[in-house]
Amino acid sequence: MENLKNNIKLIIIIIVIFSPLAILIFAAGQKNNQNLPKESNLYALTTKVVMIDYPTDVVWCKDYNGNIWEFYGCEDWAIDDIASLLMNDKGTELIYDDEIVGARYNGSFEGWR
Repeated sequence: MENLKNNIKLIIIIIVIFSPLAILIFAAGQKNNQNLPKESNLYALTTKVVMIDYPTDVVWCKDYNGNIWEFYGCEDWAIDDIASLLMNDKGTELIYDDEIVGARYNGSFEGWR
């Protein structure tokens, strides 16, 4: 019986010590995620690289509807590359305020002509 009481005391001490720590870790994680868009606002967009400006480090891509999108970071991109863009619609229906959240290489159209 004494052993059970000691175990219960130990469990209570552990809970009292680690509960505030767990709350702080959770709160810190929530604060870091505040700048991320809600998952429901994200969508994928497949595009083709149509122009690269190395001096300004900008890549221009064209989607199937003819819209041009641009992002920074041209070091590994080439004309006719397929760029898969992760887009944030910002909760609006119009695409003109949509923002590129990420860009990934997904192949090339080179030689497909």
